Amino acid sequence: MNDFILASSPIQPHLQSLLVGCREQLIIASPYITRSAVEWLVQVKQSTLKRLSLLTNVSLANIINKSLDLGALRLFLSSFDDVSIVSLPNLHAKVFVADIEVAFVTSANFTNGGLWTNYEYGILVSDRQVVRQIAQDMNAYMLLGGSISDSLLNQVEQKAQQLAAFREQVEADPATRELKKKVRQSQIELQNKLLINRLGQGRTINGLFTKTIVWLLERHPNGMTTPQLHQQIQFIHPDICDDSIDRVIDGQHFGKRWKHYVRRAQVYLTEKGKLRNIAGIWSLS
Repeated sequence: MNDFILASSPIQPHLQSLLVGCREQLIIASPYITRSAVEWLVQVKQSTLKRLSLLTNVSLANIINKSLDLGALRLFLSSFDDVSIVSLPNLHAKVFVADIEVAFVTSANFTNGGLWTNYEYGILVSDRQVVRQIAQDMNAYMLLGGSISDSLLNQVEQKAQQLAAFREQVEADPATRELKKKVRQSQIELQNKLLINRLGQGRTINGLFTKTIVWLLERHPNGMTTPQLHQQIQFIHPDICDDSIDRVIDGQHFGKRWKHYVRRAQVYLTEKGKLRNIAGIWSLS
């Protein structure tokens, strides 16, 4: 196999060539996922392939518009022995890595359209050093996201089903104010579960921002100003850095106070000798 192979539509044959050679570990990054795509993967994958790391975007919008099928995530959990599912807001990357040996970077989501019908494009990479870097980058993205456990998935599925039922009733009778309140309350409850899960077990917003600052400055060796850090942090964590809300969940503040927590993370890193500020420019020590 050449180190780099260009891949045009349909995407499915190119992805299948990667899957048939994957024997131990698969990494997938895709914000949109459908059950039929997962069913196809389960059919073509090697029986020895037991480990999966999945990066996606379990957001309220994606659940409501069915861009992300929660049943597809459930099928992943039941089809692999070792599964890690991580949700990251604003994820747009579509990447598949097999055994840290071959990578497929593409425009295609892991959906019917992405695999079979859309006009997509991508590149298959077998250069080991490049593939290793791609895998490291995907793992770095995963550290910024929130882990989706089987228990959380059950809760989200229940809330999503409840929300869908309420929305159907509202559409049938738009004048029903009580149902509209239930829809809004279900949205809030589901959003709260997704928000608190972004931190993970024992993690705090301070800790998440600390990792994010280090991650950003590793990629900006010339340093960044505080406004630049704010802009990038809000882009990476839009749900946590939402200036329109002020919400406290399990003692953690989400929303308007996020810049205060960025400042605390900067102070913490400075005190640990990992961060410095020279003439308003933050950089790693």
